[in-house]
Amino acid sequence: MGGLDYNTRLVILGSGILGAVCGLVGVYLLLRKRSLIGDAICHASLPGIALGFFVSVWAGGSGRDPIYLMAGAAVTGVAGALTVLAIRRWTNLKDDAALGIVLSVFFGMGMALLSLVQQTEQGNAAGIEGFIYGNTAGIMAYDAILIAVASGIVGITIFLLRKEFQLLCFDASFAASQGWPTFRLDLILLACVLIVVIVGTSVVGVLLIIAMVVTPPASARFWSDRLQWNLIVSMLIGVLAGALGATSSLVIERVPSGAAMVLYAALIFAISLVFGSKRGLLWRSLRLRTLRRQADDEHILRSMYEWLETRQMAPDRHGEVRSNAMPRQELAQLHAWGPVRFRSVVDRLIRGGWLVPLPEDVIALTASGIQQSHRAVRRHRLLEHYFARWAELSPDAIDRSADYTEHALDDELLAMLERDAMVVGGSLDTPPSIHPIG
Repeated sequence: MGGLDYNTRLVILGSGILGAVCGLVGVYLLLRKRSLIGDAICHASLPGIALGFFVSVWAGGSGRDPIYLMAGAAVTGVAGALTVLAIRRWTNLKDDAALGIVLSVFFGMGMALLSLVQQTEQGNAAGIEGFIYGNTAGIMAYDAILIAVASGIVGITIFLLRKEFQLLCFDASFAASQGWPTFRLDLILLACVLIVVIVGTSVVGVLLIIAMVVTPPASARFWSDRLQWNLIVSMLIGVLAGALGATSSLVIERVPSGAAMVLYAALIFAISLVFGSKRGLLWRSLRLRTLRRQADDEHILRSMYEWLETRQMAPDRHGEVRSNAMPRQELAQLHAWGPVRFRSVVDRLIRGGWLVPLPEDVIALTASGIQQSHRAVRRHRLLEHYFARWAELSPDAIDRSADYTEHALDDELLAMLERDAMVVGGSLDTPPSIHPIG
């Protein structure tokens, strides 16, 4: 920032701090499934801005005093949040109905009051549109200090109550049963959202600030499942969107800062949606492709083992370098696959060293292929015996159920199946199939 003037550095710093605190509080709001309440607070703040204008004019001011405008937004924002909570607590209406009522009524009230503002002598010069659409160019040292102080208060509150908020977000019923004040914690969380909305109105605008609260944590979910990393990533995304949006608003004429910040946040969300390392579409498709290939490999290995087993030629796990051969055509007939898919799987197993091609179009299991086929058969049959013991299903249905679930077994589930098999049969050997093979 060395080449930027003082005011530009101030604007970018204030927007970055605001983006960071939006991302921080947004994680808990998203996990608590209270995002729409935040939207209701934003829209409920709109009539407060108009009321703050009238109070400022009545007090002899110009109507543009941010203290009056923010105070008015705070009052109606609190009223909107409390109205939502009251409707949810003392009526039978669902969350969506309560939020829809409060959001529409307060927003309609705000639009009506704003039309009255425009009819006053000071209305055209009030500059209220900056609180609706955002105006980074108007950030002064006082505004930056206000944003920093408010963000510090929210950050300290969340840090001190991080364990309580974590329990509230992930298991509110358990927290209530243990005597935790869940309603008060909800109020504190909504108060943090309200503070962010109030200080963010002059930068992002009252109608778009909720997007900065929701979009960064939603983007962070594509990168990690851990709460701590979600908080860090969400804050970084908020800082990046805030700084880039403020810079664009300063560089490109007539671009509202709030819209620019939201667009950058949406762009980062789109990138996270595709490339996120945890839930991104690209990596998820690659993982699914890997799982499908693994399932196909195991189906081929298990089919070969069971074909040899029915002919009394099942390979031993210990001491055998190569199994007896099986005609490739008979193996293909065991699977309702197309020729391209079957050939691709077999070729992949040959390249991996689990199968070996032999003359006369036959194939055999290698030493490592024998080991892998034993593992595949053992997992499948342990599941079959578990389903046969606990579910009233036909042998064919049990076989299909094991086919669907065997590839997702982790070590812990496999150990549970082994304990169950030992209770029934007293052995950890590969159990026999519960249905005819062939």
